[in-house]
Amino acid sequence: MDHPEGIPAEAASSHRQDSVGFHPVSQNLQTARRTRAPSLLRPRVVRHGAEGGLGGHDGVIVRFATLQLFTVIYLQKLAVGPLSFQVSLTIPIMLIHVCFLLISGRMQFALLRLGCYLAFAASCCLSQVISGERFSLPSIAELLLIYSFLTVTTQVSEQAYQVVLKRFVSLMIIPAVIVLFQYVFQKVTGLGNPLSMDRMFPKSILLQGYFYEAHYPWNSPFQRPNGFFFLEPSVVSMFTASAAIIELTYFKRLRYVLLMIGATALSMGGTGMTMLVIAAPFLLARESVPRILVVAVAAAAALAVALEADVSLPLISRLGELSQASSSGSGRMLIPAEHLARLLVDPSHFLTGSGAGSTTAEFGLAWAILKLINEYGLLTTVIYVALYVMAFAGTYNVPLRIAISVIFHFTGGYLLDAMGVQFMAIIFCMIVPYRPASQGRRPGAYVGAADADERMNRTAFQTSTAIIRDPATRA
Repeated sequence: MDHPEGIPAEAASSHRQDSVGFHPVSQNLQTARRTRAPSLLRPRVVRHGAEGGLGGHDGVIVRFATLQLFTVIYLQKLAVGPLSFQVSLTIPIMLIHVCFLLISGRMQFALLRLGCYLAFAASCCLSQVISGERFSLPSIAELLLIYSFLTVTTQVSEQAYQVVLKRFVSLMIIPAVIVLFQYVFQKVTGLGNPLSMDRMFPKSILLQGYFYEAHYPWNSPFQRPNGFFFLEPSVVSMFTASAAIIELTYFKRLRYVLLMIGATALSMGGTGMTMLVIAAPFLLARESVPRILVVAVAAAAALAVALEADVSLPLISRLGELSQASSSGSGRMLIPAEHLARLLVDPSHFLTGSGAGSTTAEFGLAWAILKLINEYGLLTTVIYVALYVMAFAGTYNVPLRIAISVIFHFTGGYLLDAMGVQFMAIIFCMIVPYRPASQGRRPGAYVGAADADERMNRTAFQTSTAIIRDPATRA
């Protein structure tokens, strides 16, 4: 069978084998695409270099992800602006980098998510105008700025995406080792935490509002390890747990799995341990029955030993705190749940709320949806949920998606947590791995339909691939 004019035989063959039904484009369409410059709404032609397929577009995006993950991990404590309105340093760094990639055509807007984001922004602003309540303009600006990162995307090869994941795990090695050192040093010496960033930098450049030095118990010199660079123990435990889940999903390198799980446990943060518990069924569902039994027996034995030795287990201690009104467990789960149930049936909070920035400690550690309903109204919250689902629903990296989404929405006040949203954006929606159907399911993938944005970008990616393989289009 002759292949269409202007498309090499190998390109035409790959198109015929593609199960999504893509057919070679006409000569006129190819010519038009060759002459049109990349735009913000159209994917840039992807060129693969000789070094393992990570040159050209893939190389640029991998470097982008590496830099942004580095800043999210190592610079998250730093802030710019006055103490009255601090902005995490990671936000302007990512904003500048994303704008550069949009202008250069390496990234493009995901149209459905962009439309939903614009509806979300309009609803946020309109609810404040209608309510007549006093509101915080900086709070609205920060909210809209952080979630604007969910509107951009690009596609890379499966290999490039896994390189990004490996680099994230590598970046987490130093903080994980520091957690181990902080814990062992304090237990052995009886002294406090020897590594603390807040003793090295002035308060004016450190992001405020977090427990940098979390003593346990509160009157003890012992401080829960925070990995030095992280805002607090719960945050470092979330990142080490994420690294452990990624390792178990994709690479299964035992030394890194043990390091990350150990750091998660010794950080004494309930956030990371809860993520591991949530992800466990989805990780085990992909394993054989004998392996599941071995893991279950080992976990039960470890739990029994810990309970017998009277070791403090963060997740169990959090559940035991639910009956205490002033406890962390109650403030993270019980109090927000009670307020959410009340506001969901309050007609005065359907279109409007009490004003941006009005949520107080009375709401505990207000969940993202609770803060939105209270400050912006139910309508804005529904649009936010739609935007979140569009951005973060997917069929790859599923165990981490589910675990971190539950943590993000139901265990604390993460709505304006810039580094958390940026991390999820990089891993789940900014960088989308493209894997032809002929190669089978990707690691960590589950049966299900991809979101509409991914399907639209996939078709554009296939067209671009056909053009790249045409020698006439190369310099």
